[in-house]
Amino acid sequence: MSGHSKWANIQHRKSNQDFRKSKKFSKIIKEISTAVKESGSYKTSFRLRNALLNAKSVNIPKNTIERAIQKASQVNTNHFKNLNLEGKIYGINMIIECMTDNNIRTTSDIRIFFNKKGGRLCHNGELVHLFNRIGVFSIKKKNVPNSMEDFELMVIDFGAKDLIKDEKMVYIYTDFEYFGTMKNHLEKLNIFHQSIVKRIAKHPKCISEKEEEKILNFIEKLEKHENVKNIYSNII
Repeated sequence: MSGHSKWANIQHRKSNQDFRKSKKFSKIIKEISTAVKESGSYKTSFRLRNALLNAKSVNIPKNTIERAIQKASQVNTNHFKNLNLEGKIYGINMIIECMTDNNIRTTSDIRIFFNKKGGRLCHNGELVHLFNRIGVFSIKKKNVPNSMEDFELMVIDFGAKDLIKDEKMVYIYTDFEYFGTMKNHLEKLNIFHQSIVKRIAKHPKCISEKEEEKILNFIEKLEKHENVKNIYSNII
């Protein structure tokens, strides 16, 4: 029985991993579609380049990417757009970033989900000011030109607010206003990187383990909605 239970647990974990991988693929394909619709299928588009780098980072097949670009370039395809929602639950503030072709349907789905769990969606602008937007750039150390010291001085000039290194990677953090500047300079220097804009709570909230379990469970279920792209909260 214990062997069966162990096998069931392995299957369950693999199922969750496969689901997360599939969902990540789906989100990036939507990002590519949105970028193409906004600026055409030209790969010089800033947003499309970023989406293509994200696709490469998770090993989405090239033919899958090309099909997504071709499909998004057609006139009669669905139009995915960004939608940001704000919600409160269990005393925690959340920003939910979505990508959808139907704002009304997606908003209704998320509102119902919050209501069922005792939370609520807030008016636009009610919570967003409680979060800072920051840019995060990930670069492999082997792609850093010259010495690390020279590189650090250079990215400070480009707007870096912080720089963290580990054995293989360098992570650059910028205020949102310098995100585009950093992105443009790294691209001009042909420094391969991944980039993302994140939201960081200005006033993080410390909660108990029991409360944290409830909130993380809520977030995990909310992440399964096909239109949810990112979720940010003010829990520590």
